[in-house]
Amino acid sequence: MDKLNELAIIGAGGFGRQLAAVVADINKCTLKWDFIGFIDDHATGNTIEGYPIVGSTQWLFRQTNKPYVVCAIGDPAARKKITEQCYLHGVPFATVIHPSVVMSDYVDVGEGTMIMPGTVITTNVRIGKHCLINSGCRIGHDTTIEDYCSCMPATAIAGDVTISEGCYLGINSCIINGVTVGAWSIIGAGAAVVDDIPSGVVAVGVPAKPIKTVLC
Repeated sequence: MDKLNELAIIGAGGFGRQLAAVVADINKCTLKWDFIGFIDDHATGNTIEGYPIVGSTQWLFRQTNKPYVVCAIGDPAARKKITEQCYLHGVPFATVIHPSVVMSDYVDVGEGTMIMPGTVITTNVRIGKHCLINSGCRIGHDTTIEDYCSCMPATAIAGDVTISEGCYLGINSCIINGVTVGAWSIIGAGAAVVDDIPSGVVAVGVPAKPIKTVLC
């Protein structure tokens, strides 16, 4: 049997631990990863599930034979900062997709992206690098989700939508057909986006309206 590729998850918080369960489910279907544990700058020991925290990001950067990693940090800006450091140190990235995800053959998923259970992705969809697509999301036809976006559970994105780099879509948010959400904007939980949203804002409500700006 060929040796499995080693995999580590950056971030031992709640989402990282959920992602470890996804890796376990992948291995139940097709043995693919040798999960060695978590990389975390603020924790040591083991998680409540018994997974080891093998070291910090600096420990990772010092390794001669680096494992594949995926960055399970929910905040898009923090995820971008960490992954850019990883690129500088030659760290390879994995793409992790739960076996229950339903998607057509016409979906392009970038490296480092995580897609959680129960998500449905239709056709001619492009999802960029290091995105987080949480459980139960719906992504319609001809939609583009650019790098470093985070879609929280049950996000619904209709067809012909553009979600620009670094956006954060809150739980149960809804994006209707044909709109664009500008880069690094935050859409509040339960919001309904019916018009284009500019870059660098927080938008909430039904219909969603910008209420303040954020640093891009």
